[in-house]
Amino acid sequence: MAKDSAAHPSHPQNVLEYAEVIVSEHMVDSAIKKLAEQINAQDYSEPLQLFCIMNGGLYFAGQLLRLLTVPVTVSYLHATRYGDKTQGQELQWLVKPRAEDIHNQPVMLLDDIFDEGITLEAIVNECQLFNPKSLQSVVLVDKDHQRKPESGFKPDFVGLNVPDRYIFGCGMDYKGLWRNLPAIYAI
Repeated sequence: MAKDSAAHPSHPQNVLEYAEVIVSEHMVDSAIKKLAEQINAQDYSEPLQLFCIMNGGLYFAGQLLRLLTVPVTVSYLHATRYGDKTQGQELQWLVKPRAEDIHNQPVMLLDDIFDEGITLEAIVNECQLFNPKSLQSVVLVDKDHQRKPESGFKPDFVGLNVPDRYIFGCGMDYKGLWRNLPAIYAI
């Protein structure tokens, strides 16, 4: 008799049975509120051009946007090294930045996690080619480890620091699933 693959412990649908909450929903909400306060406290002389980094940044951007009191426009960029995999691959652009959206504008990038930083640093470098008035990056989570970019690049704003474990929830996925969880889980 063949085993049902959905019943296997490593199947993505069952991962919550073996995961632990490492950042509660309340802690996530508090971190996002503090980030919004920091952004709102800055002086923007013109509307801020926000770019959600898809797909991971979608949950975070949605939660942050409702708390911002500065005028913004919202768009997205899509570069990935993961797809539905759990290990990073070569960077692939699905939606690149455009000069008309960035040139001489205050730009802010919103992403879910600063892990090894390769994707976010590449996005920042690509945006810099279009000479924004200012360019800042905001991440919900910074993973604590030493595998960061050799250049020293780091986000301008960080909501939470988490241990060096495989995490998901709040926009981060486990094999394509569970981005919708309001807390952060680790396996």
